[in-house]
Amino acid sequence: MECRYCEKICKNDNSLRNHERLCKLNPSRQILKSNFIEYNKKKQELGMSGTNQFIKAKKEGRVVVVSEETRKKLGKINKGKQLTESHKNKLKIAMRKAVLENPNSYSANNVSGRTPIIEYNGFRLKGSWELLVAKWLDENNIKWTNIIEGFDYEWEGSKHIYYPDFYLLEYDKYIEVKGFERERDRCKWEVVNNLIIIKKDDITKIKNKEYKLED
Repeated sequence: MECRYCEKICKNDNSLRNHERLCKLNPSRQILKSNFIEYNKKKQELGMSGTNQFIKAKKEGRVVVVSEETRKKLGKINKGKQLTESHKNKLKIAMRKAVLENPNSYSANNVSGRTPIIEYNGFRLKGSWELLVAKWLDENNIKWTNIIEGFDYEWEGSKHIYYPDFYLLEYDKYIEVKGFERERDRCKWEVVNNLIIIKKDDITKIKNKEYKLED
């Protein structure tokens, strides 16, 4: 089944009819207009405002922490979607605003990617290496946290926020645990002048009880 306007192949007659009715190359195509704008306009005239869990929490002075399960669901829903550059830029601005307004939701102990989260003494750690470092710090009576305010940095023309893995309270030092480094990592590290980077060799030293903080 081929569209007579754009030659797109459709699965059946019903699919073909629906496609041709809205086909961009159809000079008489049906233009769908959302009533969402009118709906919002009426709500504003009535003094009503939209809300969601984030807006509601902000009004109540609470912080909404997005669970890992929710992040995965959102990622699955949005996988494969093609966004315009304009839409991407709007999302970047909105995301940055959300991070700045809710730092505890996006700090180092909440952002994990594919690394498994490990609960330890009330903290959420990313993987076995961070757990090893946390235990080493505790064994050496070094006070630490991974609830950290991020550092602004710029990458490929866009602004981002970098969260080191640990902050040493009495030393005023940050720690980044990293198995490998890329150009973007080095760009992030440059914005923190009191950063200690723990790499694979250092992890081996920690395991062998040979690591020293001044390393």
